[in-house]
Amino acid sequence: MNTQEAQLFDGRLMEATYLWCYRHVGSTHDAEDLSQEILLEAIISYRKACGRGEPPAAFYPWFWGLAQNRLRLFYRSRKKQAVLLGASVGELSDREASYFDLCDIDEALVAEEERARLTYELSLLSRIQRECVILYYLRSRSVKEIAACLGIPEGTVKSRLFDARKNLKKGMEEPMENNETKNKRLSYAPAELNMCGSNNIPSHWHFLQDTMVKQILVACAYEGKTVRDIAEAIGVAPVYFEDKIDYLLKHRFIKETAPSTYIDDFPVVPQQADVDMQVAANAIHLATMPRVTAIISDLLPEARKLILNERDLSDGYLLWFLYVRAAWGMGNCMKKRYAEVCPHKVAENNGKSWRLFGRVTYPDDQITCKGEYKGMGWSNMHYHFRTAKHSITVANLYEAQPFPASRDTLITEGNADLVMRLWENPHTVLTPNEQETAAHLIQAGFLVNRDGGIRLNVPVMTWDDTWKLDELYAAALDGIAAEVVDDLIRVGDTHMLPHVRPDLLEEYVHYIMTLCFSCINELFWYGVNEGHDLEIPADYETSAAGMAIYIR
Repeated sequence: MNTQEAQLFDGRLMEATYLWCYRHVGSTHDAEDLSQEILLEAIISYRKACGRGEPPAAFYPWFWGLAQNRLRLFYRSRKKQAVLLGASVGELSDREASYFDLCDIDEALVAEEERARLTYELSLLSRIQRECVILYYLRSRSVKEIAACLGIPEGTVKSRLFDARKNLKKGMEEPMENNETKNKRLSYAPAELNMCGSNNIPSHWHFLQDTMVKQILVACAYEGKTVRDIAEAIGVAPVYFEDKIDYLLKHRFIKETAPSTYIDDFPVVPQQADVDMQVAANAIHLATMPRVTAIISDLLPEARKLILNERDLSDGYLLWFLYVRAAWGMGNCMKKRYAEVCPHKVAENNGKSWRLFGRVTYPDDQITCKGEYKGMGWSNMHYHFRTAKHSITVANLYEAQPFPASRDTLITEGNADLVMRLWENPHTVLTPNEQETAAHLIQAGFLVNRDGGIRLNVPVMTWDDTWKLDELYAAALDGIAAEVVDDLIRVGDTHMLPHVRPDLLEEYVHYIMTLCFSCINELFWYGVNEGHDLEIPADYETSAAGMAIYIR
């Protein structure tokens, strides 16, 4: 025992520990055994804490808290249900009795810690348990009154109170040191969750970027977690995130596996697995790019027939849009072939209005790229508006560098009608306010002054024609797709499938593998860096390349 330990675990503390034990167990033999166990455990725990560089901030409250935990174990092992306050002080010697002053002081600290601990444990109860506890214990309502107040059967109230008491007991008996270490590690070192979504996901995107929401989703990624489990994982009391749980549950980002127990309803995989899949798929796709881009250019005249304002758009500019449709067409070829050979026969229907999967990186993860990756980011963000004559969808197919993210906010509910009127008639007479709006869109590259009119500089198509465009490319690129699809299937099954929960297999087959089959990243990288057909904007900040408008 070193000098510091000798000063803390001195004779006075040892005798105080024995007397404290004697007062609670009423037996000299048991008090000796229990005090030795407490002192031995305290010395070992203290050395471990110092070894981690985390010595107790306040030694005596820490020591007597540990003693309290050990006393609980003592009672549990003897199946005693109540604490024996111990022998009378009069039965002890005067010298022994003098030590009760020290014990009482430290027990007061323990009592304060116990109250704080109880408050903390109460905060971790789920909302349905917490409201019953408050009504029953703090407001002295009867079970019948609580049932009437909450509109639930009396049996349900009793069940919730029973579960609440059980959870409180479990929490109070768990060593505080374990809780503190766990919470410190998880709540102060949040994981990073990168998400990829499609369809109607933009309407939820702002909510999903909330840091607390991400941590909830990470906590529930692989197994069902109770509200208490989530609270302990993210270090936040349930009252502060229950509204977020409600939103996630309502919109099916999580699902309930048992009462107040939640698990993610979309795949979350390790970031490393996604990187490994992307690098392997990237090499396969890049090898086909010279042939793929040549076919896309050859089909330009036929593709132009399906673009309603094709006369206003140059070939190289239009390719920013056509590359995306071609990649989806080729990907559809692979999906059809995959459906024929895939051992996982699941129907393509997740029952939601969106698709999503996440990649998680924990603070101690070291992500490595085992190979060279050549690709450019892209997006498939869709925003829906209703104008006087049309129902339109504005698609930002490139919400990624080098294009600015602000492009998403340029066409809005307020100016969509003006944009479509100018598409139909570039010579439309504009009010002063409309002229100002048009000037802003001209500066951003969405409109252009040409031939005495203001023309829309974004491809416009009907939804039916987009499917025809995809079929056009699918037919032309099917041969190349057949060459690489088996290799891409092996890439997905090797790197990604082992991390997808069995209940989310549909998401893997019909979304994650769809992304694996897509060559958009490689197509844009090749077009910008090695191809000669893609028109490179003079200023990406003021270009609408990669935008599109679909109309009904």
